[in-house]
Amino acid sequence: MVVATMVAIAAVVAPRASAGPRVDYKQVFTTPIPGKSTGSDTRLFYKNPNDAKAKPIPVRREEFTFPAGTAYDESVVPDCTASDAEIRLFGKAACPAASWIGGSEGDTSMTGFGPGEDALDVDAWDDHGVVVVFGRSHDFPAIGAVARGHRVGQTITFDLPRSPGGPPDGESALRRIHHIFPARSAGKRMFMRTPRKCPRTRVWTFRGKFTFADGAVEQHVYRMRCKPPARK
Repeated sequence: MVVATMVAIAAVVAPRASAGPRVDYKQVFTTPIPGKSTGSDTRLFYKNPNDAKAKPIPVRREEFTFPAGTAYDESVVPDCTASDAEIRLFGKAACPAASWIGGSEGDTSMTGFGPGEDALDVDAWDDHGVVVVFGRSHDFPAIGAVARGHRVGQTITFDLPRSPGGPPDGESALRRIHHIFPARSAGKRMFMRTPRKCPRTRVWTFRGKFTFADGAVEQHVYRMRCKPPARK
């Protein structure tokens, strides 16, 4: 029910994605109210620039920049200090349950062995401000990889590992990404807080930058409406 509510909110405040030749990008807070505990809802659709139905060119780096004024308090969530090898071996059991901060809703990849898409399961944990992401095949969960997102200022960067696949490049490629990170708080402390005020434009600006295996870089901007609290 909570996830359904967040998706409904995102659908209201974020009706359309920023579309490009290689990726469609949409990223929003889970609340439009300033100064509130918030999560994030990120949706990506990777495409081959020459054939939208073909396997995309693998993405090597994802950079997400949140609106100015977004605040973080990593002490709200306990750390997952497991190594990449431990996470690949033990899966979700490698991290404390309370350190889980989000996961996937319908992620897929394409291997290149056929036109279809393969389901992925993705979970994320916090490690003192580093976002630890574990993605693996839904049908063959032993096949998976770990990526870590490092934040500098408002920008969090993920360097994505290569994943074996088929033609034409011998790799698999991400296709559909939908990651929901719910709001987390402890008393008055908030894991992530929306900016305290709405800008004069009444929109918050999110930015995405994507670097692909062939060296191409695509940048996007997504604007979410900010809703000032009602005056009493």
